[in-house]
Amino acid sequence: MELRKELITPEIAKKLLEKNDKNRRFKMPVVFRYANDMKAGRWKDDTAEFIKISKNNTLLDGQHRMKAVTIANIPVFFWVAYNLEESVFDVLDTGASRSSSDTFKVACIKNDSGLSSIMSSYNTLKHTYNRDVQKHNKPTNSELLTQYNLNPDFWQFVFKMSSSWYDGFSKILPTSTIGAMFASFYHIHKEDAIDFMDQLCKGRDIKNPSIELLRKRLIQERLSNKKTTVSFRNALIVKVWNLYRKNEVVKILKFDPEKEEFSKPI
Repeated sequence: MELRKELITPEIAKKLLEKNDKNRRFKMPVVFRYANDMKAGRWKDDTAEFIKISKNNTLLDGQHRMKAVTIANIPVFFWVAYNLEESVFDVLDTGASRSSSDTFKVACIKNDSGLSSIMSSYNTLKHTYNRDVQKHNKPTNSELLTQYNLNPDFWQFVFKMSSSWYDGFSKILPTSTIGAMFASFYHIHKEDAIDFMDQLCKGRDIKNPSIELLRKRLIQERLSNKKTTVSFRNALIVKVWNLYRKNEVVKILKFDPEKEEFSKPI
């Protein structure tokens, strides 16, 4: 690795961006803020935040700063790190925080945004019903990518089914919630997971009246100005899944977080 301070002109910045084959989505409010600071003389170049360039001249970190230089149209000094391995990309941090969706996009994963959201929700849900939500640290982008690569066909299947159920339920539940629930239930019983989500989201051939109660509850909540927490909603869904699995029925669907623990799906 080679480190040096360089004056980056708009022309150099443009060339770096053109060579970049790992582009993620620009967060333009961030770019314009940087550009305004550069034009106003507020930009500080000795912050130890390097522009990072790989051995293949790929811009690994600094895309927003380079875009800002082209917009400000003035030369700016930066510390630049050359000859990095491209494999370090998914563990880099930037001023414009790299989201898991950005990491998935750069890795050329199909349905990057939806999948990263589903998998993040799945991990949160899993730790919630395992009673260790307080100890759970959100997976890093690198960890989430590794999790995907261990079973990409499964996660693409989860996304495909979740998108269908999202449309079938008139967008009452977010795709991330549907996907997280389905992935969690799938690991318990594949056929039951598909059947349960079909009944809940499509509302056809409902065999357990508790599912109909849940559907009505979720629809009413969506239409109401009074919203419940995501955790409360998830608790109800898991509760009804367990009723479905045990072939049990309730006349009133409720969950009291002060008296009940978040159920673990069975």
